[in-house]
Formats: sequence, C-alpha cells, structure tokens
Amino acid sequence: MAEENGKKEKSKFKFNQLFTTIIVVLAVFFAAVFAATIFFIKVVLPQRSEYMMLSEANQVKYMVPLGEDLVVNLADPSGRRFIRVNLTLVTDTEETQAEILRRKPQIRDVVIKIFRTKTVDKIREEEGILNIRNEIITAITDMLPFGQVIDVFFTEFVYQ
Repeated sequence: MAEENGKKEKSKFKFNQLFTTIIVVLAVFFAAVFAATIFFIKVVLPQRSEYMMLSEANQVKYMVPLGEDLVVNLADPSGRRFIRVNLTLVTDTEETQAEILRRKPQIRDVVIKIFRTKTVDKIREEEGILNIRNEIITAITDMLPFGQVIDVFFTEFVYQ
C-alpha cells in the first residue's frame, strides 16, 4: 500500500512538473507576443503614418497610371536611340482623374511628342529629367479643361 501511495505521489509530482513547465512555456510565449505587438505599435506604425503625412503634404491623392509602356525614338542623329517609359499621373481631384482617363490617347501622344524632341544627353542629366517632368505636367494641365496634374511618377524609365 505504501508502495502504491509512493507511485501515486511520483505520478502527481511528474504531472505537476509537466503542468508547471507548460504554464511557464505559455507565459514566455505570450510575453514574446506582447513584446512584438508593442514593438510593432511603437516603431513600425509611426513610420507608416509619417509616410502618409508626407504623401498628404505632397497632395498625392488621385493617381492615374498611363498603362502600357511608351517606346519612343529619341532625337538622335544616328536614329538608334530610344526610350521606354511608363508614367503615373497625380491629379488634384477625382474629376480630373476621370478626365485624364477619357483623354488617355491624347495624353500619350503629348508625352511621345515631348520625348521625341529630347536627346540622350538631356535624359541622362538629373536636371534634364526634372525639366521633362515639368514639361509633361505643364502640357497635360494645359490640355485639360479643368483641374491639374500635380506630379508625374516614372514607373519605368529605360533608355538605350
């Protein structure tokens, strides 16, 4: 009988030890999850909100991708230079966005005309790209009956 009580006590001791181990492992797991959540809230989320505020400050509201890549021959004497470009336009209102979608063929034509007058030397320079960007913004805004293009993002820009 004493032997049976000893076995029961040993099995209870092993059960209590196993139960305690499981409780400790779960506590460590939940502490790690809690720490990761706090880190995410304190570090990662503020960075995203700063990006959103920066975007709002730059008035990035309505974006219209032009769609397919434009492949344009450049103004090069040899005639062997070309550029492949894809643009996304940033507009001021939703109505301007809809107008740009309606006039997409005209806008693509304007962009092609602008790039056909450029040489590789102008495209290589950072200042040249900024001038092209401003020229595109001005030409498209002048074409629209209302609204304006705020910015142009080059989503692809390859020249050869």
